[in-house]
Amino acid sequence: MKRVLLLLAIFMATATGVFAKGNLTVGQRLGTDQDTIVIKMANGAKMILQLQNIQQLKAFQNYSLDSLMRELNTYVDQVEQMGDSTSRSKDMTVTFNTSKSADGKSEQVTVTVQENDPKTGQIKKERHEIRINKNFKIDVEVEEDGDNTKVNVDVPTKAERDSTRNAHKEEHYKATRFGFDVDLGLNAFTGDAPNLIDLKAGGSRYVSLNWRLKSQVGGQKSPFHVVSGLEFAFNNYMFENNVILEEENNVTVFREVTDVNFEKSKLTQSSINLPLMASLEFKRENGHDGFTIGAGPFIGYRLGSHTKQKYDEGGRTEKDKTRDSFNLSDFQYGVEGVLGYGGIDLFAKYNMNDLFKENRGVQANVISFGFRLLY
Repeated sequence: MKRVLLLLAIFMATATGVFAKGNLTVGQRLGTDQDTIVIKMANGAKMILQLQNIQQLKAFQNYSLDSLMRELNTYVDQVEQMGDSTSRSKDMTVTFNTSKSADGKSEQVTVTVQENDPKTGQIKKERHEIRINKNFKIDVEVEEDGDNTKVNVDVPTKAERDSTRNAHKEEHYKATRFGFDVDLGLNAFTGDAPNLIDLKAGGSRYVSLNWRLKSQVGGQKSPFHVVSGLEFAFNNYMFENNVILEEENNVTVFREVTDVNFEKSKLTQSSINLPLMASLEFKRENGHDGFTIGAGPFIGYRLGSHTKQKYDEGGRTEKDKTRDSFNLSDFQYGVEGVLGYGGIDLFAKYNMNDLFKENRGVQANVISFGFRLLY
């Protein structure tokens, strides 16, 4: 039972930093030149914690050692049986899951105890290896000499923990990953589009749902990526003037209406696109997203299109919707780019193809721009 009390005392001292029977607190001890903490146990035994700095003790605050102490009581009999054994060396590993702990955290904790058979007049040594999740390990070495107990606690430094985490990341590193993002922005016409088809800035929206296939070229620390995937884009062109689309002699024209005042008149088209973009994605020192820049071409195909007019007639709201190709170009192609910092990205997309087929409508191109939301 002495071994169990000692092990529980180690956890209590490191988890709470309390003192017993009038001794100095942890902060008072480490605030001086001394680097040891003396704790008097109820049975008169003494325990000494040797720490290099206050950061080693504070590191325990990030882990639910209180839940470990509660559940460790269920294994007291196994630990005592190990201590009563007459063999020269004793090994035991206890593994349990603290998913039902009060803090709600789920941790896999393994406690390994190794003890050499004590000899009369010699110091008895024990070594305790405590693992909390895959990246944090604590080594506790115990020396008993008569009534005195000396405990050495070896807590990994931040650099050591970061090195372990990085090794874990490299072990599960994949050069090619799937992702998803959404483009939200606006559309505008460029080229020789007449003033009659000026667009309303707020109503001419662009939305694209993007499934990405991103490959990192040059290793895990390389900023160079090649991005491909599939885009489903929706272009809305809301007209500033009171106009509708009509076909005359197999040519799409815009005609201004005078007998009806449209609350809304727009043309909408949907398309599927295949991009191929090269990008540079840098990380900041803290590992968070830094500067990003990328550009490349895309090709696509028009899936559908329709016009919609909304107006008031006789006190009722009327909506006219017409589905047709309107001589819009079926094949899409152009270039797109992205620029961002800290996970906030801006995109721009230029359709090099004319909005309408050759000699079947006004000669105009489309440019889309806005924010890219990452998921």
